[in-house]
Amino acid sequence: MASLYLIISLVFSTLGNMSVKLSQGFTRKLPSIGVFVFFTLCIYYLTLSVQYLEISIVYAIWSGVSVAATTLMGILIFRESANPRKIISILLIIIGVVSLELYG
Repeated sequence: MASLYLIISLVFSTLGNMSVKLSQGFTRKLPSIGVFVFFTLCIYYLTLSVQYLEISIVYAIWSGVSVAATTLMGILIFRESANPRKIISILLIIIGVVSLELYG
């Protein structure tokens, strides 16, 4: 169940990060509301996951996957640059997260 809470938190984290971009500096109402709703839900589910898993592992996975997912969404949705250094960095983050999950 803890892994499910962490996954849900990651989804809300990514949605929150995308809402920050869409809010255009909190000048657009609906995305601005989304920022607060998504990050509140994100932290709620993150809190549930650390009740069952080590906080060091949870936070490392959460932060790494959040960065990687947000970067990928930026490339795919917002047409941000996808240079080789960015792609390699995302792959290294994913390798680190998988290693933590397997050996943490």
